[in-house]
Amino acid sequence: MAATDQSRYLSFIEKMAGLLLLSYPTLMLAVKGGMNGAFLAMLLLVVAVWIARPNGLAPTAWKKEWTIYAASMAAMSVAVFISQSYHQNYSASPYDGPSRYWLAIPVFLLLRRLDLRVIAMLQFAFPFAAIAGLLLAGRGEGRTGIDTLDLIHFGDFELILAALSLFSVDWLGRDKMPLRILKILGCAAGAAASFGSGSRGGWLAIPVFVLIYIYFTKGSLAPRKILAIVAAALVAGALLYSINSSVHQRVNDVRADIAAFDQGNRDTSTGIRWQLYKAALDIFSRNPLFGVGLGGFAAEMTPMMQAGKITPVAAELGRGEVHNDILCKAAGMGIFGLAAILAVYLVPLWLFWRAAKSASAKIKRGGTLGIVFVSGFFVFGLTVETLNLTMAIAFYSFTVAALLAACYNTHHNEQVTTL
Repeated sequence: MAATDQSRYLSFIEKMAGLLLLSYPTLMLAVKGGMNGAFLAMLLLVVAVWIARPNGLAPTAWKKEWTIYAASMAAMSVAVFISQSYHQNYSASPYDGPSRYWLAIPVFLLLRRLDLRVIAMLQFAFPFAAIAGLLLAGRGEGRTGIDTLDLIHFGDFELILAALSLFSVDWLGRDKMPLRILKILGCAAGAAASFGSGSRGGWLAIPVFVLIYIYFTKGSLAPRKILAIVAAALVAGALLYSINSSVHQRVNDVRADIAAFDQGNRDTSTGIRWQLYKAALDIFSRNPLFGVGLGGFAAEMTPMMQAGKITPVAAELGRGEVHNDILCKAAGMGIFGLAAILAVYLVPLWLFWRAAKSASAKIKRGGTLGIVFVSGFFVFGLTVETLNLTMAIAFYSFTVAALLAACYNTHHNEQVTTL
């Protein structure tokens, strides 16, 4: 391929990658199957680069921490295989979702070699998607949502997009005013959509985001300012509770659930989750090595109900999901499933933490964005199974790969190896 053709090809690759990075969060919300479609398109782009091998995108030296990252992304598929082998129950469908973890590895390897401005399209993508989600949301029974996602996942995804919009302010230098306004609007829109959805489990991530902000800015914040931020957050929460009917109702529902549980009524939203968590721990304690199989938790509901460990209502809902990502994997696949889901969270978190300690402001901000994203998903998964949907896994693994690529980008003046 001639030098001119190589240059044109590289430009085409960067434009296509930038377009996909700009659009995938909005596609996830607006189009059913849009997230998986964007993920597939990026993989096809990776294949095209691998076949053509244009100048400027030659592979670079492999780093040892990438081996750990790759292993963590492959861990869930390995855990599924171990579980199936032990229970002698083989099928292909359980590999569909987990495959998206390790398929994101070549996406990371490609994006890190592209111009950093290509990955920086994320700072537009996050607020665009948050605003689009709010505009698409319709009201039903007092809570707002969209047709492509259930209320809980919609609210959680809007909240993480809001946080990413805010934390991306001045990512690559001081933002121009239009971009700064876009990010602030994205944060406000995402938060409004999340509160309107009534997805209260996801709101537990808000104090985590506040703590992340305080920790990574404490070098420039006096203790008095830190206390002021905490006080402002508490006041904002109180005001939101007072003026937002959805937030007010959902918080009051928690109080009512707890009061009902104390009086012996276990069939409330909170009470049912508590029963299912205890059931998952019970199952794991009896089957710690290999669990009860991928569909075993649902099968355990009837005998546990008959034994009086859970109510019939909890048993019925438990046949659908555990409402906790970690407990789901532990009960279904034992210690191997538990290790796999923890690796999916903790290894990227570790890599982002290293990046956030960099002397480079760009790398540090990319690492902070990664910490916010992974932490948010971790908290979301404590009250609902987020990573049981293929599109949610695609969103998680794709975004982790892109943010890691920003941290390890070959166009940084300072490389992550100096951390």
